[in-house]
Amino acid sequence: MKEQSNTMPFSEIKWPQENRVKVGSDLEFVYIMRKDGLFTMTPVAQKMATDYKSGEHILRQNLLEEYDTFFAKLADIIKWGFVSKGNFELHLFDADELDKEVRLKSDTLPIVSLDPLMNQGVFELKVSRGFYLGGKKDYGQVSRPESEALSTQAEKISLILEGQPVCVSEDDIFSGGSLITSLTELLSKRVKIHKVIPGIQVGKPKKLSEMGVKVDPVIEYQTTDGVDIFDKVDLGDPRDYLLGASGLVIKLPTGEYGRAPYILPFVSTTARAGIPKEIEKDFALKVLQANLDFFNNVQDRAGVPLLLKHMDNSFKVMMHQMYGIDPNNEMSLVTKWLMENIDIFWEITEKQGIFHEKLESLKLPQNIVFIDVNGTLFPDKSVDGYIPEEDIESFKLAVSNAGELGLSVGLCSDSPLPQLKKLLEKLDINGPILAENGNILYYSNKTFVLNELPGINGYKKKISLLAAEFGYQQSDDCIAPEFGGKPINSQNFQWAFGANRETSVTVFGPSQLIKKLGSRFNNQNKQYCIDCSPEYNYFAVHPGKNNKLNKGRALKTLSAYGHNIIMIGNSMSDWVEPEYGVICAFVSDAVISPEVSIRAGYIADKPVIRGVIEILKKLK
Repeated sequence: MKEQSNTMPFSEIKWPQENRVKVGSDLEFVYIMRKDGLFTMTPVAQKMATDYKSGEHILRQNLLEEYDTFFAKLADIIKWGFVSKGNFELHLFDADELDKEVRLKSDTLPIVSLDPLMNQGVFELKVSRGFYLGGKKDYGQVSRPESEALSTQAEKISLILEGQPVCVSEDDIFSGGSLITSLTELLSKRVKIHKVIPGIQVGKPKKLSEMGVKVDPVIEYQTTDGVDIFDKVDLGDPRDYLLGASGLVIKLPTGEYGRAPYILPFVSTTARAGIPKEIEKDFALKVLQANLDFFNNVQDRAGVPLLLKHMDNSFKVMMHQMYGIDPNNEMSLVTKWLMENIDIFWEITEKQGIFHEKLESLKLPQNIVFIDVNGTLFPDKSVDGYIPEEDIESFKLAVSNAGELGLSVGLCSDSPLPQLKKLLEKLDINGPILAENGNILYYSNKTFVLNELPGINGYKKKISLLAAEFGYQQSDDCIAPEFGGKPINSQNFQWAFGANRETSVTVFGPSQLIKKLGSRFNNQNKQYCIDCSPEYNYFAVHPGKNNKLNKGRALKTLSAYGHNIIMIGNSMSDWVEPEYGVICAFVSDAVISPEVSIRAGYIADKPVIRGVIEILKKLK
């Protein structure tokens, strides 16, 4: 029997003095932080002094002392958070000392700094790694919020240098992938790079070696036991854990950039700092309590509260967009509110981050014109979807002109995606498709399901069993006549599912069967709604409480995520209130309310496709 060790894991705080830090087998994990008090608290003091018309020096001193206390609490919380990993050390470095060492290593050459803390007497390239909400997935290098594009910054630096070689400083390097993007941008603008000087380097970045760039770090971390260094070492700054001080650069639904602390309900600390998943919430609550203590203590000492508007502007933008927080709210109250609602806010943040990532993978055009199909491109009662050839040619010309204005024209319909793709080809347009009443988004051979119907196969099985029980015979799945299919003969006890549906179930058959299905499925299930129309020999199961609103929700969502949307239709299903940023236009004879007629962006004088052409010609 294997003897169990009685040795308890140790947890220590250290200020390493050597330039080469060896992480051996006696350590399971190391977390690195730089003290950044002056950099972090100075802008907060300036905003408070301006707002309250009080002395900036005293405010800054009070803030710095309380930030030191916050830092000490944070260090203890981090020690607690990593104890389950085994032997742990928290390594602390003085940012000012690292700054001095970087400047010494530059050999008097000009410095291009990627490190926000090194901002005096250097050329700043204000760059960050951007993430989706939740902090689990990045989308590459971006300029820091409220900064010029990276290419513009690099071009200006190049013009000033006039060919003089430079050293590039960075606060830390891990894999080197993010740094390479910045170096590539500088090199493309003819900036000559002598070497890169990171304050802290973890491991030996192969990508930089392959690029032929010399790296001369101040502090270098390596393992001595053959374990991957990235499994044993991580790094963060204290300000990333204080609400509104700094944080992860995140992309908001509107396309703007915000900053979020490295804790729930904003960011997964497991993803960003390696905190064990099972204690992630408890870790966040401890850090939020340290935040609350900081904000309360500052108010007690200064006699005035710290407000949201005194913190980093990108954090303020994020809090307003995500939660509707007024900038004049006290940070202590904001912190309490977050602690009380941490679970629901994290659920929303995580879902939105995943959604945003999937949506952006489609690479949708910025400006989209969606066109409804039935009743808009051809009459509702069309049996073959016929559109006169001369109208198709006029339509193609109108679409071409819209394209020159930067507009992408696509389709939005309750019809299944395969049928709509064929219609897209027939009309020679290549814009996005919203299929199945806004449940499926398609563009450039990529598909994103916006709304699923849980248990869809179970519903189909239930329908088949009920139909057989009632004595009806199932036929092959059918395609609507307007897309080339043949209608079901409802007089001979035949029925069929609608073909090619992924997020809904449609049934075509005798009116008596439709009535029976309607009565059996009418149980107020919150996961689905039904559309039962015996007079039209039609039954359907759709996701959500009201399928008639799904198309509008999809259009609102695309607008909320920064796309400019125009919807051309013929019914109330094609209407979205103007305050959601969607412009709605209608062909003549549209079945809409008087109020919508007044508020619509445009109503054509002509019906169906000729009305669509008229609207497309009016776009500017």
